[in-house]
Amino acid sequence: MSKYTITIRNLIKNGFQFNLNSYPIFDEGYRETLNKKILDHYLMSEIGLETPELFNHYLGSKLNEIMPYYNTLYEKQKLLLNDLESNVNLTEKFNRSVDSTTTGNSSSSSNSKSLFEDTPQGQLVQSTMDQMTHASNINFGKSDDNSSTTTDGNSTEDYIKTITGNNGGRYNIDLLNDIKNNLLNIDLMIINDLSDLFMGIL
Repeated sequence: MSKYTITIRNLIKNGFQFNLNSYPIFDEGYRETLNKKILDHYLMSEIGLETPELFNHYLGSKLNEIMPYYNTLYEKQKLLLNDLESNVNLTEKFNRSVDSTTTGNSSSSSNSKSLFEDTPQGQLVQSTMDQMTHASNINFGKSDDNSSTTTDGNSTEDYIKTITGNNGGRYNIDLLNDIKNNLLNIDLMIINDLSDLFMGIL
């Protein structure tokens, strides 16, 4: 039972809307978690102001004043926790452009001669075939073939490589000890900063 004003528990039962939705917070997804911790901690405590409305005003005002500082602590702690899984963060960018030209040339030439002699007893001499007069069906052939091919090519290669991890320079146990020595219970610090809004703390 309330002795002087009203407890947080009774305000919740009456559907009271606490001013916990507008204060600045480092991660909006964490707001519900922090709000629940605040209300659970002071669940059986009586508000330290005459009316719930006045209490609500000072609750929102107090959080707006203290949260910028605590948000900085939250962000620093996130960096510290990230150190546990990695002490290397490297991004490598690579770009390469390759131009290529391939040229090929080929040529060929051929001569051909064929004839039928009209004088079977005669003899044909290779060197005199062009002047044969007693022959029929003389055929001369000559062909020349020249060809050229050119191929142009271009290729571009791009990639981005990100390396994140522990480079072996520090063991995870060392990182855990660092975190243990520097970790803060920021939620509890915020809760304690709100104590002057209540009649007593259980």
